[in-house]
Order: sequence, then C-alpha cells, then structure tokens
Amino acid sequence: MTMKWTATAMRLLLGTIFLAHGISKLSGGIGNTADWFASVGLPGFLAYMIAMLELVCGTMMILGLLTRASAAAFIVVMIGAIVTVKLPAGLLGAGGSSGYELDLALMALAAYFAASREPGFGIDSLLADREAREEAAEAAALS
Repeated sequence: MTMKWTATAMRLLLGTIFLAHGISKLSGGIGNTADWFASVGLPGFLAYMIAMLELVCGTMMILGLLTRASAAAFIVVMIGAIVTVKLPAGLLGAGGSSGYELDLALMALAAYFAASREPGFGIDSLLADREAREEAAEAAALS
C-alpha cells in the first residue's frame, strides 16, 4: 500500500508541474511564448501545442487518467526541450541560461509512469480494479 501512496504523490507532483507550466505559458501571453519559440529557431505554433499538451496531460496526470500516455508525452516534450534549447547550456546551466537537470528529473519521473504498472490512486487504478473484479467474476462463473 505504501508504494501506491508514493506513486500517487509522485504522479500528483509531476502533473502539477506540467499543468503549472501550461498555465504559465498562457497567462504570460501565449503570443510571447510563441515569439520566444521563434527566437530560438522553433516554429511559433509549437508553443500553442506544447501549452495545450501541458494543460491537458498535466490535468490527466493529476486525475490519474491515461497516465502512461501522458507520461510518454511528457518524455517527448522534455527530450525536445533538452535537444533544442538546453543542451548547449550543459547540465547545470551557463551564462544565465538554465541547464537541463530539471528536465532530466521530470523525464525520469515520467519514465517511471510510462513503464510502471503502479499509477497510484486515480481513475486508471479504479478502472483496472473494476476490470479485475469483472474478470474474476467471469472466471468464477465459468468454473
């Protein structure tokens, strides 16, 4: 039971961080974020896509819904951030630029949920428990 609570806390933290980043992109003016993306050589429309992904997948992660898919999306975002923006600054950052240590930590946390069968307490676990009970009832009826 302890692992379930630990997984729940980690999932809530991960979801909250990504949701907050999505909200930040919108509240800071998504146009400004799109301009910043363009300034580092990325298409501006990508800012809209990333913000929506962070909002939607962050919310789903908090709810424990489609946890694996949300985690996989976060991994892709973090790889993109590291490769396109943060890699030149190094692990800890340089010259006022942040490094990619936080991105690696978030990616590792997301990798846990992408690979694990333990999403913690949430909608995914409720659905899995319900499915297991139905399968057990069917197996008992066939016996």
